[in-house]
Amino acid sequence: MKRTLNELREYALSLVDDIEFTWKGTRGLIVPHNREKYVLCFQPDDPGTEFHDVDEMLNAPYLNGRSIAEVCREIDFWS
Repeated sequence: MKRTLNELREYALSLVDDIEFTWKGTRGLIVPHNREKYVLCFQPDDPGTEFHDVDEMLNAPYLNGRSIAEVCREIDFWS
């Protein structure tokens, strides 16, 4: 499933569920604990990086030097 950056941001802020995704063969997971704690990790062995703001997480250059915000339309989301 594809999501726009705004859709992804709103879904993460809703705190409904973890967000699984794949980008160029890399599996990732966003775990929204609350509006001040988001964990971004890449499976299977990454313990994750904690962010205190959804925009900070979306703009972190964790995908080969690019951010989720930059490549959002290329990402396949499972949830």
